[in-house]
Amino acid sequence: MLAPISSQARIGESRHGLESRLLRSSGIVYRDDAIEANRRRGMPYLQYLPYIENSVDVRIYFKTADGRKPTSSEMEERRMADGWDLHVVYVGGKSAIEVYKRSRGITDYEMNELLARQAGGAYWTRKEKPKEGEEVPPSAFGYEMVRSDGAIRAKRLGGDSLLFVQSDIDAELATMKESDLIEQAPISAEGC
Repeated sequence: MLAPISSQARIGESRHGLESRLLRSSGIVYRDDAIEANRRRGMPYLQYLPYIENSVDVRIYFKTADGRKPTSSEMEERRMADGWDLHVVYVGGKSAIEVYKRSRGITDYEMNELLARQAGGAYWTRKEKPKEGEEVPPSAFGYEMVRSDGAIRAKRLGGDSLLFVQSDIDAELATMKESDLIEQAPISAEGC
């Protein structure tokens, strides 16, 4: 069973806590189905949602780059206004996966700020290359950085997005997906 961690960082934060903080900072929750569907397109977490047995909820938020409240005329289905989309996958009411997507590329300064906000009193290290014969920890999303306490992994997705995932959930999703693929292989190859 996937269980959220308890952390001072934002991964592990309750939906109420995250939304209170974000909405006080002039953020909004997308409520238009067409806009939300467009924003979800291509997100890496989508393929793993069926594997999460616990109560799962996905919310997408928007915050302007300049901190002001966005107007409804800025919220277009096909074009993202200047700012940030924040995709949050809540598992059991706690944030387990977060994707920060910038309307234009994320600068190194913004990436460092996001990493700092997720540090929770720890620090970030680059993923070490495994030594020969060393077992590689499973990962659904792959990761480039891991928090020093091992609780959170991070990966840059192209030039405009950064993904954070709770490490144990990342590993468990990878294991469940692999088990599913192994189970489906004989059916898929039948008659070949």
